[in-house]
Amino acid sequence: MKNDSPVPIDFVWYHAVNDQSKLDSSLESIRQHLSKKNHEEQSRESSCRIIHAIEADIIYSEPKDQAVMGHPPAVDGELTLTSFLEQLKRAHFQQSTSMGTGDDANHAKIRSESHVLKLDFKSMKALQTNLSHVKEYVDDLPTCLREKVWINADILSGPGEDLNDEHAKLRVKPKFCEKEFLDVVISNFLGTTLSIGWTTSTADEYAVYTDEMVNKMLQCLGCYRKEDLQVTFPIRATSFRQSWGVLRKLYEANENWTVTLWWSVSALPEDEMDWIFETLEMGDDLFKNRTYYDMIGFGSYLLLKRNNMKC
Repeated sequence: MKNDSPVPIDFVWYHAVNDQSKLDSSLESIRQHLSKKNHEEQSRESSCRIIHAIEADIIYSEPKDQAVMGHPPAVDGELTLTSFLEQLKRAHFQQSTSMGTGDDANHAKIRSESHVLKLDFKSMKALQTNLSHVKEYVDDLPTCLREKVWINADILSGPGEDLNDEHAKLRVKPKFCEKEFLDVVISNFLGTTLSIGWTTSTADEYAVYTDEMVNKMLQCLGCYRKEDLQVTFPIRATSFRQSWGVLRKLYEANENWTVTLWWSVSALPEDEMDWIFETLEMGDDLFKNRTYYDMIGFGSYLLLKRNNMKC
């Protein structure tokens, strides 16, 4: 039987679903695709253009005293996290009416076809204020689908500033205590995916991730049982090639963990795209199908690359 479920390289993201209009638009796009899929076969090329994941940012609103959808420097928003999650549930965004109590094979198929929800928390208070609502959303999902909920935070200082300069360090200081965040997520949202990364600064968009940064992240996770954790590491794509010597440790640490390359300012130069694609998808099997590409222009690059490879 043909397997049409997307692998990480095929994932298409709907970004910054931080208001009602974007939420409505993303859910309608997914609904239209699912309706079309019920009537005709989808080619691999066309499947690259549909939405597989929703990414949303969450901040703490002091006037509302609760978490709302928004991205700093915003300090308030109209759409609350509670309403956002309730609407996803009503739309059966990550549920299937055919789940039932089917066998493992059916559950595996549904898991592979389910959409990803990435909740990008911008502060610990944004997470803690509505902890019970996020937990309720996760607990209502079938166990096999909980890994499709990604709990994201930048928990460590990353590249872009001189970390020997005390003033510069403040610009990339995380808004989280890494241990507190990990303890809260692991104890409350069992089975979800930890999406844990580093703060970055635009002062130097090509600054490298260092050995110290990567080792500290792996040490943080070393306090927990690796087999109990689903993990993806968000990495700034502009820094990836120059940092490859140390970033490969993230792939080597656990064969089930993944990396999410992100960049939304502009498309990377073609030679950078080529190097990333050939290193991660055409080389060592250790790296293949273990990277999500949340990068502007990557979908077009991939379609062109695949068409050229057919010639």
